[in-house]
Amino acid sequence: WDEEEAQKTDTERWADKEAEFLLQEIAKDSSLDIFLKQDLQTKRSDPKYKEMLVGNTQHELVELINSHHVLVVSGETGCGKTTQVTQFILDDLIDRGVGSTCRVVCTQPRRISAISVAERVAAERAESVGNGNSCGYQIRLQSRLPRRQGSILYCTTGIILQWLRSDPLLSSISHLVLDEIHERNLQSDVLLVIVKELLTIRNDLKVILMSATLNAEKFSKYFGNCPMIHIPGLTFPVEEFLLEDILEMTRYRPRNQDRRSSWKRGFWQGRNCPPEKKEKEAEYRESWPCYARTLQGRYSDSTIEALEKLDNDDKIDLELILALIRHIVNKDEEGAILVFLPGWDNISTLHDLLMAQQMFRSNCFIIIPLHSLMPTVNQTQVFKKPPPGVRKIVIATNIAETSITIDDVVYVIDGGKIKETNFDTENNISTMAAEWVSLANAKQRKGRAGRVRPGKCFHLYNGLRASLLDAYQLPEIMRTPLEELCLQIKILKLGSIARFLQKSLDPPSEKAVNLAIKNLTDLNALDRSENLTALGIHLARLPVEPHIGKLILFGALLGCLDPILTIAASLSFKDPFFIPLVRQRENGRYEKKDPFCWDNFLSANTLQMLHNMKGQFAEHLLHAGFVSSKNPTDPKSNINSGNDKLIKAVIVAGLYPKVAKIRPCHSKKRPVKVYTHADGKVCIHPKSVNAEETEFNYHWLIYHLKMRTSSIFLYDCTEVSPFSLLFFGGDITIQKDGDQETIAVDEWIIFRSPARIAHLVKSLKKELDSLLEEKIRNPAPVDWQNRQSKDCAVITAIIDLITTQDNPTGGAGSYSQAGESAPRGQHLYFNGDDDDDDDD
Repeated sequence: WDEEEAQKTDTERWADKEAEFLLQEIAKDSSLDIFLKQDLQTKRSDPKYKEMLVGNTQHELVELINSHHVLVVSGETGCGKTTQVTQFILDDLIDRGVGSTCRVVCTQPRRISAISVAERVAAERAESVGNGNSCGYQIRLQSRLPRRQGSILYCTTGIILQWLRSDPLLSSISHLVLDEIHERNLQSDVLLVIVKELLTIRNDLKVILMSATLNAEKFSKYFGNCPMIHIPGLTFPVEEFLLEDILEMTRYRPRNQDRRSSWKRGFWQGRNCPPEKKEKEAEYRESWPCYARTLQGRYSDSTIEALEKLDNDDKIDLELILALIRHIVNKDEEGAILVFLPGWDNISTLHDLLMAQQMFRSNCFIIIPLHSLMPTVNQTQVFKKPPPGVRKIVIATNIAETSITIDDVVYVIDGGKIKETNFDTENNISTMAAEWVSLANAKQRKGRAGRVRPGKCFHLYNGLRASLLDAYQLPEIMRTPLEELCLQIKILKLGSIARFLQKSLDPPSEKAVNLAIKNLTDLNALDRSENLTALGIHLARLPVEPHIGKLILFGALLGCLDPILTIAASLSFKDPFFIPLVRQRENGRYEKKDPFCWDNFLSANTLQMLHNMKGQFAEHLLHAGFVSSKNPTDPKSNINSGNDKLIKAVIVAGLYPKVAKIRPCHSKKRPVKVYTHADGKVCIHPKSVNAEETEFNYHWLIYHLKMRTSSIFLYDCTEVSPFSLLFFGGDITIQKDGDQETIAVDEWIIFRSPARIAHLVKSLKKELDSLLEEKIRNPAPVDWQNRQSKDCAVITAIIDLITTQDNPTGGAGSYSQAGESAPRGQHLYFNGDDDDDDDD
């Protein structure tokens, strides 16, 4: 207990220090200026202090920053811009005797980047990171802050957006460096709009945009044709090979495939493929005969024939990659091989193919899969240079494009595909598919091969395909749901959502914006005038998407905080489970560290992050007034945490209307069928524990995510009772279906019920809605000790109903409460609810 209290005190001190740092005003301090100048002069005689760029580039860069409000700095990954530009700014101001007025903040798209870059810069400055020195970092739930003046802070983009809530003018920042903006993630695109408008008010703020070379001009144009400067790369030349070259050199010949059938099953003909993709695939198909003729004479007939056979849009030929790796090993010099594949299925299959070969099982090879599902202990091996005579082979997703750098890579095999999530506004569903890489992706992958010496990059697509690749991936703002972003726009008081988003570099579609606003209105987060409601304000302040935020609030109000925070953290971060390809103890490291985690395939690091997130959520709830302690396990906040049925009802409250209907199916292959209101028949994802379930107590599921891949899959689902849907779902109406009385949720989830019971449920639901609305407007913990209070009486009555509802005994099922006949039957009516018994 003493240790926990001490930790809480440390957390409070850390939060106070952080707030003090963020809100520090820029003020000149002459005595500090003298100290900083002397300290810099001392550093320059220290061998650890590095001047990585010398000559005109550094001087030109500093001159441009000093004479313009905005500057675009371009350069490929590895040129040193991330670590050096910030130091040039700080050192220039220190040299000019005004170092105390310098506060450089540099955004990074990923947590790992913010930490690793800060550590590297601190090392170059002969310091440790944070601890009041010149360089530090701040990410969610973790920081090592630098001194408040004359400093460099690396942080994630989300931290700046949080910062804007307390300091809309970013008045405590002298220089804002936005790094990796070419990645076009959602937060960085929003920040660009805010910064562009901020510059009209703050004419003293310096903004430096750092981008890959390919699209630097676009950012310059967005900021009124501001100046650009290019930092030359430090990489070695890389020789590139296309698919026809690879087939010619390896003499690989695919198994018999019918090229015509590959066109038929290509994704370009799929009903959900965007029109522009269909057009591009049609152009490719029409151009193929002409392109094939251009290959004649330069490549053998058997290579051209093999190229036609491999012309299949939906699969990567892993046997070809195996043949190419063998070719590199047998014909080329030493050096690590990095293979880019779109997802876990490809990575694990290629790993199995390699391990099936005797030569790759020898001590001459280290084969390392790199994926978020892999344990961290495996991933640390990626950075270690193997001993002489041992070749490292890394099989990775696009995480190895920018997030991490493997210094000893000489050979890159680019599988040519990348998994991309899109959002279908017509059907309100996310989709994920392996798409062709963009030219920007291909260039980044190629660049990984030339860091230590001249390298080679092998692209698994032909020259015609290369000519049709998009320049970049579609920006995230154009292919993702916008609800969470819309709430951020409102909490930051940035005006009309649609008008604000129209100012972005590539605005999302009007349909996507309107859908997000409608969903937030249905959630009661926005009113009809697009103002934040009381609920909307709370949801906007929580660092999660709106449905998860609502889940958290209801968990607090209904006294089951700890389990609900566990669920909320898990849904909003990442899966704590990993998949070890080889069941081994990794030299005993896991055994000594945490045998429980290893035995249960759990990542200790991810579990720690989930634990920290729960603490952060609880602190938000305490500050808002919903709970009386920031401890997620506080007994007062967990009086109902042992009630599984209530916990499921709270999940309904948060995730509704994400509801699916279960129907029995007389098939050994698939014992149940699942339907949603909008899509008809769907599937439970194989990863779910419910995927193989044959018997359910109820006929309803609530789910977190619906995504279309090969089919429409539901992720993270749980069965829920009718009373959960009635009390925590949508609007209730009482109807008559012939002679049968029914009660319906949002007019489509329909139950048979006697009229008296239906009216009783509707009245109780109205009382609950009124109570919850009042609690949201005026947050206060429920006084569970005072059973006579109205709020406690209403909530307790509903909890009792949900808890004592009997499980169905089959068929329509029956439920009883206090001797009364409750809703009977579970009949669902909606469009597209086909009743076929096929197994497709």
